[in-house]
Amino acid sequence: MPDFEQTVPLVEVLLYGILNPATIVVAFMLGQNAAFAGAIAGVAVLYVATLFRIWDAPTLGRSVAGVFIVSLVAGFVYAGVGYLTKRNRN
Repeated sequence: MPDFEQTVPLVEVLLYGILNPATIVVAFMLGQNAAFAGAIAGVAVLYVATLFRIWDAPTLGRSVAGVFIVSLVAGFVYAGVGYLTKRNRN
């Protein structure tokens, strides 16, 4: 029987969710109502990077839901900043 890791480091989940560049770029560029798209992009980039072993994220399979939720909350903040800094083009 395989040896399963029992805990998921919450600091790692928070850092992956908050500092994910795909979440920041997508949510900031799309502005209002873009937090969900930013969270999806962030989790997708994290999954692909882990799949190709670009960096070590051994607990991604167990923590992907947590990373998505943190990315969603962070995406609201980044989208709000993007919306507030967007110039009025009218």
